[in-house]
Amino acid sequence: MRNIGEKGEDGNVRVTFRQLFETYVTISNKVVGILLRARKYGLVQFEGEMLWQGKDDNVIITLLE
Repeated sequence: MRNIGEKGEDGNVRVTFRQLFETYVTISNKVVGILLRARKYGLVQFEGEMLWQGKDDNVIITLLE
């Protein structure tokens, strides 16, 4: 996320779900599962319970530091 996202005023890196999905889908088709686990451990933040390709392309995912 640090490589493809933008740092906000609060210092946290943000990326859209679409950017993240398109970047990592060739590496792993389990992007959503990884994001859900990362949120459970307080590593990322995003709105909604689940992320869907297409529908949630503009959801902002924040990397918490």
